[in-house]
Amino acid sequence: MAQLVETVDQIIREMREDRARTDAFMAETGRRAEKAWEQAEQDRARMDAFMAETGRRAEKAWEQAEKDRKEFNKRMAELSDSMGTLVEDMVAPSAGTIAAVLFGEDPVITTLQRVRRRHPVHGGWNLEIDLMVIGQSNVMVVEAKRKITPETIAGFLARIQELKGFFPEYATHRWIPVVASVSLEPSVIGFLNHQRVYGVAMGDDTFELVNAGQF
Repeated sequence: MAQLVETVDQIIREMREDRARTDAFMAETGRRAEKAWEQAEQDRARMDAFMAETGRRAEKAWEQAEKDRKEFNKRMAELSDSMGTLVEDMVAPSAGTIAAVLFGEDPVITTLQRVRRRHPVHGGWNLEIDLMVIGQSNVMVVEAKRKITPETIAGFLARIQELKGFFPEYATHRWIPVVASVSLEPSVIGFLNHQRVYGVAMGDDTFELVNAGQF
């Protein structure tokens, strides 16, 4: 009987020890889990802060890039305008000579640069022409650009039709469209010939017609 009681006590002690170890293990596991959760929360908070800072920096970088893009476009537009004006100034001294070739027997009367005109009927309509050379029966209109493209030529021809209304005094004149640039690519010259538009580019010393007599 005593042996049985001792065995039961031993089992009870072992069960209590096992329970104590289990409780300790669970308590330690709980502490580790809580610590891990706290660490995860700290990591999440740091990540949120990092992402927020990254977002702020990205937004600031985007704003700066957009500002730089607008400034670049503005500078390029200014450069393009200044280059167009430069080409215009370079062509102007040769305008009379070029017109004389195109006018034939018609003498050159007037050469005008940067012509601004208000429509004689529609007072709110205004236009500006780079160069005009006027004879007794011919008008040469010059569009000077840094770069001439088929789109430039098409737009210029559309303007020619419009601007005739601004100069009713030349209604019976022959209007001669001319585009000018420092250089003109062969493909552009081909397009000019097809559209019956004269091209002017820099020669050895002065600006010269590149397609005289080609149409």
